Amino acid sequence: MASDPHAIKASTEQPPPGDQGGGPLDVDPQMVAWTWVTFAIVAFVLYKVAWKPILAALDAREERIRTALDDAERAAEELAKIEETCESLKAEANAESKQIIARAREAAAEAASHVESKAGEKVAIMYENAERDISAMKNQVVADMKKEQADIVIGLTSQLVAENMDTERNRELSDKLLQDL
Repeated sequence: MASDPHAIKASTEQPPPGDQGGGPLDVDPQMVAWTWVTFAIVAFVLYKVAWKPILAALDAREERIRTALDDAERAAEELAKIEETCESLKAEANAESKQIIARAREAAAEAASHVESKAGEKVAIMYENAERDISAMKNQVVADMKKEQADIVIGLTSQLVAENMDTERNRELSDKLLQDL
């Protein structure tokens, strides 16, 4: 059959029995109508049964994501505020610690000055007391020396008088002894 060229020609020219002559690209209007009706029914059922829940789930998910993004943005802003507050608190604490240290140094300097002035006052009082004691001791020594001088003069005078009753000579001798002392 395949070797006969007329047979191939005959098969292409006449449709086989039972076939109405439609090819694969021929469109049947009844089939198109039923296809569109079936598509509309399936689309309607899918819209009612599956499409609405899927869209609702997607909308809910979108809302959750939007809420999460808003929450994350607010958290980031709060974190920035907290960090700013933390930095300002650190700066305040640093400044306050510097003030405390400065006041402590001033108090220490003031205390040292006070102790120094008290020590200076005590030294001055001790110096005055020592001068007074030295002056008193000096006066006592001078008084004691004068007393001893007087005793010596009296002793010498009594010896001179006992030896010699000459008044003029005694006066010269007394004057000489007083000048020697």
